[in-house]
Amino acid sequence: MKKVDILGELATRSILLEVSSHPKPGLVTPFSQGAHRDMDFTLFMKSTAVLSQGFKEVSHFGYNYKGDLENMLPPLRKLGLEVEHRMFEVTNGINTQKGLIFLFYLILGSSGYLLSKRKLSTKNISSSVAKITKGITEKELGTIKKSKKNLSKGENTFVKYGITGIRGEVEKGLPTVMDIGLPEFKKAYQITQDINKSSLHALIAIMSVAEDTNIISRNGIDAYYDVQKKASEILQVGGILTPIGLSKILDLEMDFLKRNISPGGAADLLSATLFYYFLEKEI
Repeated sequence: MKKVDILGELATRSILLEVSSHPKPGLVTPFSQGAHRDMDFTLFMKSTAVLSQGFKEVSHFGYNYKGDLENMLPPLRKLGLEVEHRMFEVTNGINTQKGLIFLFYLILGSSGYLLSKRKLSTKNISSSVAKITKGITEKELGTIKKSKKNLSKGENTFVKYGITGIRGEVEKGLPTVMDIGLPEFKKAYQITQDINKSSLHALIAIMSVAEDTNIISRNGIDAYYDVQKKASEILQVGGILTPIGLSKILDLEMDFLKRNISPGGAADLLSATLFYYFLEKEI
């Protein structure tokens, strides 16, 4: 198999492992719908199957791309909208992975491009994502007027609180993945040799810092800060690596179910973390 094809395979694997990990507070797992009433594990499997073909396509697009990285965003978004349309067809209009498509099309477009230049590494992927999205926060959020109608969740959050969400994350080069998610996953895996436990540990670490606009749009700014605070407290007692940490994660799961909280943005960044890990190990 060509390396460019392996990129899409690793992306699909990473998403499947993220969705399959359990227990994830407020998120869909094989045993829980989390805080969602309109989606479950089976629906995510159907949606991910659609994305898998798109991941192969965007990896090849990046590999064959001859322009400057600063001009890659428009064609990437066009490709992303095509697979997004197919996703909505399969899910009957339910948004399972729209944000994930945006994130992984940037990552895979960058990965394919760097592979063709023999410069593929997680550090270079992050740098390339930052180049592709340079100015996106100011361009797409900075000019928004409060009077504008039909704001997206991310736009509305920026107008109210100045939080840039995934746009800010990608423009900065995915620091939550590089500096938090990946190191914490590696630390946990070195101790446990267990992908599920390590994924949960990394998720809690990501939740402690991520600008998760999904939480704000569903539950408000107070819940957003509360999630970060509780995740930080779990990390301070060892996260998944200690009995008390695991107990607190289970308590957090019950708390999120009662309050209808879903850290979907953190889940997307966990998928990206897993992709980075597998890429370092296998390519």
